[in-house]
This record gives sequence, structure tokens and C-alpha cells, in this order.
Amino acid sequence: MTPIKETLFDLLLNALLQIGFFAILAAVFSRLVAKARATHQYYFYLTVLLFCVAAPVINTFWQLPSTAVAETSQQQVPPDAGGANHFWSWDSHSKPHRQLTIAPGFQSWIVSMWGVLVLLRLARFSRAVHRVRLLRRDASVLSPAQVGLASQIIEPKYRVVLLESTAIDDPVTVGVFHPAILLPSKLLADLNEQDLSAVLAHECGHIRRGDFPVHILCELISLPVAWHPGIRYLMSKISQTRELACDDYAAVRLGKRRLYARTLLRLASLCLDAPRDNAVGLGIFDGENLETRIMTLTEKRLSLSRAALIGLALATSFTFGAGAVLAHAMSRQASSAPSNTAKQFAGTWHWMFDGRSFATMILVRDGSRFTGSVTPSRIALNDDGGLSQADPSEDSTPKPITKASLEGSALHVTVGDGNKPFEFSVTLKDETHAEIHPKGAPPNMKPIPAEKVH
Repeated sequence: MTPIKETLFDLLLNALLQIGFFAILAAVFSRLVAKARATHQYYFYLTVLLFCVAAPVINTFWQLPSTAVAETSQQQVPPDAGGANHFWSWDSHSKPHRQLTIAPGFQSWIVSMWGVLVLLRLARFSRAVHRVRLLRRDASVLSPAQVGLASQIIEPKYRVVLLESTAIDDPVTVGVFHPAILLPSKLLADLNEQDLSAVLAHECGHIRRGDFPVHILCELISLPVAWHPGIRYLMSKISQTRELACDDYAAVRLGKRRLYARTLLRLASLCLDAPRDNAVGLGIFDGENLETRIMTLTEKRLSLSRAALIGLALATSFTFGAGAVLAHAMSRQASSAPSNTAKQFAGTWHWMFDGRSFATMILVRDGSRFTGSVTPSRIALNDDGGLSQADPSEDSTPKPITKASLEGSALHVTVGDGNKPFEFSVTLKDETHAEIHPKGAPPNMKPIPAEKVH
């Protein structure tokens, strides 16, 4: 697997864990946050979303220099000398010792599937943007009477275009630099002046707050991690609190909260219950929390005082800051483990039997690679799989290591590149002791102890 795919896999793993962690923190604080003003709730969930998107990226790429060895997993080490070398002969029906690791092929498959999902999400988003452009292009201008009413609600500085469309079922706001409010043609005939004022006031709230550009930005930056349930939870919360904030603005603009709430209910009964397929415009009934919106408008609720709001802000900042430090520490631990392990492998090792050395293994860490050599030997096993005899071979010329790969805490080594190369894995017990597991050895063979001399 290429270093790029390994980095992407690390990024996805960090995103899976860290986004879930921060989303759970947001859910824990949600009851307290719900007592704040809708605008403050909106900015809280928006900040958490940005945090969730940024944290895995920062924690992954910040530590790339320390993952040099991890990035060369399965990398072949060029030999210093060639030649086939047959160290030991084993039962042809024996099973090799295996390490429990995430196979590079499985990691590559995960990254590939993620890439396909990202492309599908991008295609869906592009289709939605194109549909919005078509809606605006095919829409017609409102009547002068309706435009005149709108001028009393919408501030002139926003230069909003008012349009009607036959392709939508409820009012929507679109446009980043040139905002427009689209009203469904099938609904206009049933709207009285009060209804239209409520719709325009609500949609004007979106324009005044800059919700549409922020919505597009959120969709884009969350696109690579849109598969995560935590992201879907936060996007839902952002949508709900955005509508609550616009309701607050519209109620203040019209001067009567209960009257606006009744108008909202009437509009809900008039609009067709049909989804706006793949649209990215902001509709008056987005968020799917109409009941909560009506209750918020009609019931008197105690909101947080200024001091309580500051205390909540400090508490959430401290908690998420500590969470970020913890997430980064865990990411660094996961990524630096291969590097620290690689340093412990480097050195001269004696393979031991009955208190004496019968083979010497030299492991040299050359940048992000391993080179070295192993001296041949002859061994015999007893019935329990332990060594009954181990002596240096008659030809004690060190044989070069031709391949080395670090998988987790095990170093897989191949000596010789002929028809019968000798393969084994080395696992560390501590800084100066290790175990050798020959590949293809009898199933009951016990590992060969090794001691590091320098």
C-alpha cells in the first residue's frame, strides 16, 4: 500500500474516533445549550462541526514525520549481496506463525470505498447546486403588489430578488452573492398579506445572517466525513437552530410571536409534504422541528443570563480543549509507536540456546528502512517444540536481509532471495529481549529467545 493510502487510512481512523468523541461531548452539553438563545445554539454546533472536521486533519498531518517507518510497511529492503540461502528445513505441512494486524489490502479497500463515497457525495452536491441554478433561471418575478409588500419587510441594503417558481413546494432562499427568495406558485394564491409577511420575514432572516453561504461551506468541508453519524447529528442540529434563530428574527420583525406561530402552522398546512430532492436552498420548514419551533414561540422559557452564558462558554471551551489535547495525544501515541518500536529493534542480537549464542542477527535502521544480516545455524527440536540442539552452521558467513516490514510490534524479516528464502518474525518482549518465530516451522515450535547485546 502506498504512503498516500496509509496516510488516508490514518486520517479516516482518526476521524472515526475523534468526530465521535466530540459529537458525544456536544450531545452531553445539548441540554444546557438549549437554554441559550437560538443564535448562540447555532454558533455552538457550528463551532463543534468545524472542530470535528479540523481535528482529525491536524492530528494526522501534524505527526507525519514520526510515522516514517509506518509508511514503509511491506517495503522491500535492497540486499547488500545476493544468493539463495536455505537455513533450516521444516515439515512441509506446518503452519507459519502469524501476527494479528490490519492487512494492508484491507486498509487499501477501506480507503478505496471511502473515495467512492466521497465522489458520490460530490456528485450529489453538484447535482443539487445545478438544480438550484435551474430553479432560479426558470423562476419568474413576483407581481408589483407582492414586491411592494416585501419592501416593507426586507431591508433595501440586501438587494434581494423575489421570484416565484412552479418547481418547489415551500419557500426557499438561495444565492451566495446575489440572494433570492423563491416562493412556490401553487402557494401564492392561498397566501394572505399576513402569511406573505411571515414568509418574507423568515427568509430575510436567513439572508441577514448569511445562512446560505455558511450552509454551502458546511456541506463542502464535511463532505469527506459525511459518512460519520456524528457529522449527521451536528448538521441536523445546525439546521434546527438556524430555523429557530430565523423564527426569532421574524417574530421580532413582525412584533407578535404568537401571531407568527399561528401563521407558521397555517403555512405548514398549505405546503405540500414533499421533499425538495437534492436541493441546497434554505426552506422555511428545514430542520424537521416544527413542533419545537412552535413551542419556543408560544411558551415562556427562562434563558441563560449573561453570567451563565459566559460560564457555559468557558466550560465548553475547557472541555473541548481538553478533548482536543487528549485526541492529539492519542493520535501521536498511535503514530509514534511504530517509530519507537523500530528504534528498539535496531542493534545486534544473539539467538540463545542453553545460555549461549548460536546465531547473530544485526539489524540496522537506515532512515526509514532496515538492513542487516543473520548468520546461518543448525537446530533440532524435541517433542515439545523446544530446542534440543542449536549450533552455528559450518558456513558462518552472514547472509544479508533482503526484505523487512514492520507490522505493529512485529518485524518480519526475509533472508536470501532465492527459491527457498528464510523468513521469520521478531517480536519484542522488552528493550533487550525478543522472540524469533520462524515461518513454516512446526505448529508446536516454541519461539527462539534472543538477547540484544548493543
